[in-house]
Amino acid sequence: MKKDFFNNIKEQLKDYKYSSMKYTEYEEISDYDVIYNNEQLILIFGFNVEAELYEFHWATNSASILLKEVNKSNEKALITFIPTEWIEEFIKNTFHIYAIWNDYFHNDISKSLDQVNSMEFLKEYDCKKASEVTLSCRGQSRGFSGQTEEWMKQWIKGTESNSVSSGGKDSAVLVHRENDKITGIICVTIYSHGESDGPILWVREIAVLPEYQRRGIAKTLLNQALFYGKSKGAKRAFLMADECNKHAIKLYESVGFIANKGEAQNDMIRK
Repeated sequence: MKKDFFNNIKEQLKDYKYSSMKYTEYEEISDYDVIYNNEQLILIFGFNVEAELYEFHWATNSASILLKEVNKSNEKALITFIPTEWIEEFIKNTFHIYAIWNDYFHNDISKSLDQVNSMEFLKEYDCKKASEVTLSCRGQSRGFSGQTEEWMKQWIKGTESNSVSSGGKDSAVLVHRENDKITGIICVTIYSHGESDGPILWVREIAVLPEYQRRGIAKTLLNQALFYGKSKGAKRAFLMADECNKHAIKLYESVGFIANKGEAQNDMIRK
């Protein structure tokens, strides 16, 4: 798919009531195939390397039109941003919930710790080890797929597409080590610079090796992230969590994050 063609599709989204592509960047789907592009439906299909799944990106005003075309494929494909009122119809068509993501905000990180233990920042030569930490957690929570070594490199360089599109600055990965081994990571960037409410710390990824979980490492990293954000001028913090990940949600709430469940992201997949 040419970038000009993708940009044209993004312009067309305003003509549809529902879409999965509001936050989609060209780099994420540049090698995907455009199945339909007409006044009733935009449908794009490809392989999501991060999730290791085929997926559809779409825009339409009708669940039945979308399902009619999606059902022509036998692939176990992911479909994101399904409107809540469509879920039952998708279930009748052999789809089930893959994840339900809710936004969580910490509205005043000035109240977070004034000091933390020394922080370590991921270097490029350790990106493979950091990736392995995230991949070791794949499947522990719905929708969590981990990140590749290349993604880690892009994140710390500030070139990862979602960070760039959000205006992210000061992107970093904080790491936790035990016996010189990376056992946990947290990815952060800061966006909404210039907003009246102040910049926002975005917590993009938290992962701890399974054999080191439930030892407080994730909370240590999260407190370090909040301190880092505050030191860079962030006033608030944001992250997303699947509603079934009760242990993680308890952690987020313990440091001041509050759920905004009014705009949940419903992702579904064929059984």
